[in-house]
Amino acid sequence: MQSSQPHGESFAAAANYSPDAVAASLQRGDGGFGRAQETYYDHPILRKAHWRWEIVSYFFVGGIAAASAALASLAQRGGDPDDAELVRNARYTALAGALASGALLVKDLGRPERFLNMLRIAKLKSPMSVGVYVLSAFSTNAGFAALEQAQADGLAPRLPTRRISRPFGALTRVPATALMASYTGVLLSATAIPVWYTGRRHMPAVFACSAATTGAAFQSLLLVLFGGSPRTAKKLHTVEFFASLAEAALLLDWERRAGETGKPLFTGKRGSKLKTYTLGLGIGLPALLSLRSVLSRKPPKHHRVRTLLTSALALYGGYVLRESVIEAGRDSADDPRAYLRHPE
Repeated sequence: MQSSQPHGESFAAAANYSPDAVAASLQRGDGGFGRAQETYYDHPILRKAHWRWEIVSYFFVGGIAAASAALASLAQRGGDPDDAELVRNARYTALAGALASGALLVKDLGRPERFLNMLRIAKLKSPMSVGVYVLSAFSTNAGFAALEQAQADGLAPRLPTRRISRPFGALTRVPATALMASYTGVLLSATAIPVWYTGRRHMPAVFACSAATTGAAFQSLLLVLFGGSPRTAKKLHTVEFFASLAEAALLLDWERRAGETGKPLFTGKRGSKLKTYTLGLGIGLPALLSLRSVLSRKPPKHHRVRTLLTSALALYGGYVLRESVIEAGRDSADDPRAYLRHPE
């Protein structure tokens, strides 16, 4: 079908439309250039992430591993003898999480050599490149710590590894652990996906707080299942309590600031699931059930059923958070109007 306008006039008219005018026209629903018809301007502009359950699980397991490593270091250096079980459990958890994270990442990449190829070049401006080195450094530290624990437990022979592990750990342990907990949020926000971009000031902190919440919940679960000091359990409940409240505050502020662009994450069925299982059952209910014991000055006691319930809810809420953020990114990439709107 031929246009009623001469070609030269059509192109000249189209050239006068600015991106703001196109975005405004799309918001009115008239096709992008003031024409009441569907055009290619209603088609997705961005390529959405192909990520599936492997990356969701990678983000989730990596957060637990990072928090477990941090808890083990804090308990070893600033704790008391009652925290020995926490140190042991957390060290083994960090190594298991690091190995699982590597396996999940390789499975998503499709071939193991792709992971190795990413180690050939270090790009400080690329969160993906930095992330690979962070995972490698974190895994090495977790391996040394787990080996040290296995030697103390009589499960491994004494080897002269401290000459290597101590200098390496002194340089990399803290930054690798901190980045392991938060770099996935940086990775997502350093994209053009609208809902992720609007959360660039929130996602790293949200993922770090969620890592602390789920890591403390997982270690509380292990203490209940395999034995440990009630005093240590109370410390873990306190960490989980305050980290989860910070996580909730950041999520609510992200929703407030995101506006229309945040709809794929905070509205509809996905928003309802996020608020029910992450904010409500994963943060609100465990915080409410733990409030009395966290604030109490009485000698702590094990509350087996309550700990099992609150830990399971916190862990599931953490998984739903990551699943929701990734799925919302796919929907956001399919919406050209969101991309053409200014995020600020």
